Amino acid sequence: MKCIYCEQSGTRVIDTRESQHRVRRRRECKDCGERFTTYEEVESLEIKVEKTDGETEAFDEDKIRSGLEKAVKKTPVGEDEVEEIIENVKSEVKNKKKVSSREIGRIIKNELKERNEVAYIRFASVYDSFEDLESLQKEVEALKE
Repeated sequence: MKCIYCEQSGTRVIDTRESQHRVRRRRECKDCGERFTTYEEVESLEIKVEKTDGETEAFDEDKIRSGLEKAVKKTPVGEDEVEEIIENVKSEVKNKKKVSSREIGRIIKNELKERNEVAYIRFASVYDSFEDLESLQKEVEALKE
């Protein structure tokens, strides 16, 4: 990080304070001794999600987190893995202006399939809206293969 006063690149962090979406760092230049504050903010994704009914809404990782938490409840899939799945979804869709909810659901299903079969079936049952026991059974059979 360059000093804003002398433009030398030798600075050190004196203090760091974190909030939900921002990190404040107090810095000191090793050359001139001046102090200054920098802020780091999370860059929001400006992605529109096209839902199955044709409506569009802003990408909302909290919505994904909520669905994942319901799917992984009482399974060995932990909070860290849920966050990893969310990050994987974000990295796959970050360069798109518009993505379908179907695409997001497909990514999540693939992630859960690798981690836990019960969580996968729970998520798939909501995502795929199984009509009857036969369609659920087909999904379970496909999972066994």
